[in-house]
Amino acid sequence: MKIIFNDASELIVQSASIRADGSLLIKTISATEEELRTMFQDKFKTQKMTVTERESKHVDNLTEANKSREAENAELIATVDSILTDVLPALLGDGTEETDTK
Repeated sequence: MKIIFNDASELIVQSASIRADGSLLIKTISATEEELRTMFQDKFKTQKMTVTERESKHVDNLTEANKSREAENAELIATVDSILTDVLPALLGDGTEETDTK
């Protein structure tokens, strides 16, 4: 489990929870008391904090986003194909018109 701070830095934690009074309770063995004090006194760093439990949750989100982009790409490809095969030839003609050369 880790906390990702607003400045994109991370802190590995054993647990994180919000207490009834609104304060954050974390358990960590990867940072000293002084390091934690410095981190949590930085207003920009703590403006936004995201707790992730496992990397697999992040991977799941990326997989869903990728599927969505693939669907969007397929739709764009179909649109471009339609433009190239239907719309442009209709606008430009097929080149078989006879020109009047009087």
